[in-house]
Amino acid sequence: MFEMLKIFSSVPMVLAALGLILATSSFISGLQLTRGANIIEGKIHRYNGFTSMSLYLTLAVISMVDNGIRFVPLMAWMTGLLIILTKLWIVRKKRRRRAYKYVSWIGGTMILMWLYLVIIHIPI
Repeated sequence: MFEMLKIFSSVPMVLAALGLILATSSFISGLQLTRGANIIEGKIHRYNGFTSMSLYLTLAVISMVDNGIRFVPLMAWMTGLLIILTKLWIVRKKRRRRAYKYVSWIGGTMILMWLYLVIIHIPI
């Protein structure tokens, strides 16, 4: 029983789980935005994206403080950040209609990235 509660006491685990939830809801709301432009949905989508990116950066800093700055983990964190920035760059391009097709693939990749972060932060 107490082993299950240990999962909820790990700060990185809780942050990774929140990031996965936000990335998933952001992906779903992003797909809904392609059908119609609702101002409130757009603001919620931006808030989810901003919050999940903040959680990602926080997890990266916590990881580097706990484990030190090593080359391979640093490149992994930078690759994840590159995925996030690529999504933002594609969305902000002028030709929006064609860009949504690629953004949905990147959004799915971000969900997988967050799922990986949840798995690696499960306290054993």
